Amino acid sequence: MNVESDPDRRLAVLADRQLGVVTRHDLLACGLSRTAIADRVGRGRLRVLYRGVYSVGHRRLRREAEWLAAVWGSGRRAALSHWQAAALWDLLPSRGSRIHVTTPSRSGRIPNAERVVLHRVGTLRPWEITVTDGIPVTTTARTLLDLAPHLRSRALEDLIGRMDRLGHFDLVAVRGCLDDHRRTPGAPKLRRLLDDLHGVGAADLRSVLEARFLQLCDDHGLPVPLVNGRVAGLLVDFFWPDAALVVETDGYAFHATRSAFERDRERDQRLVIAGYRVVRVTYQQVMRAPAEVARRLRALIHGSGSLPTSM
Repeated sequence: MNVESDPDRRLAVLADRQLGVVTRHDLLACGLSRTAIADRVGRGRLRVLYRGVYSVGHRRLRREAEWLAAVWGSGRRAALSHWQAAALWDLLPSRGSRIHVTTPSRSGRIPNAERVVLHRVGTLRPWEITVTDGIPVTTTARTLLDLAPHLRSRALEDLIGRMDRLGHFDLVAVRGCLDDHRRTPGAPKLRRLLDDLHGVGAADLRSVLEARFLQLCDDHGLPVPLVNGRVAGLLVDFFWPDAALVVETDGYAFHATRSAFERDRERDQRLVIAGYRVVRVTYQQVMRAPAEVARRLRALIHGSGSLPTSM
């Protein structure tokens, strides 16, 4: 019997193309009757994931398959969104155990409230949905807008930078989303950030560590430093001119080699000779002891004390 005449073989071929996930419509199209579907469910050859959505066989589903099943289980016009959309685009790690799905439909069932967060957004535009890796998903512009209420300003800036580095940042598309959704939570914050970044190439945005350091300054009321400026002929991370203070943020990946260590110390010496104080702040300090880092910097910025060239 060839593949064309064998429903189970046709189903197997289809399942391989769809990450192991099929719909009831797929099963019927493969030639399985309703009775045959029920029989295969009873024998464990089909596993019900959501109403009308099944996995084929006993295979362990990848996370992308779980995402696809959740989207299909949420209705015809639904799309993966928020944290899972960002993960699919390789922008941010997936967050939480439940899968975020957005639909323009204001009615209909929630497939499984314990596994899916269903966002009913009547203003979700058709052009804000695309398909990648076979999964309907919100575009990167729409995903950015959806995440804006949940990210602090520096983290949002870092996300835009990563989008640009991966070739996913389209300013026209993001502005279009903002124009279409002026009252959406997070839209004002995203609009202000884009205005602040006007004329700055997104590829020049801060690293994760630099973004977190700027957030630290915001949180603890420190004056906003100059960023990536030139001091004594050297490009430095942060600079307070009035305090003659330079802060360099050390991420391990960029400072782990012996040559990098030597180069950093040479830079520090040149800056000190030129009359500047240099403080090096590590990733662990910024992440685990931000209040203590802020206290020390405040003493240097507002006082006349001095510290060694490391903290």
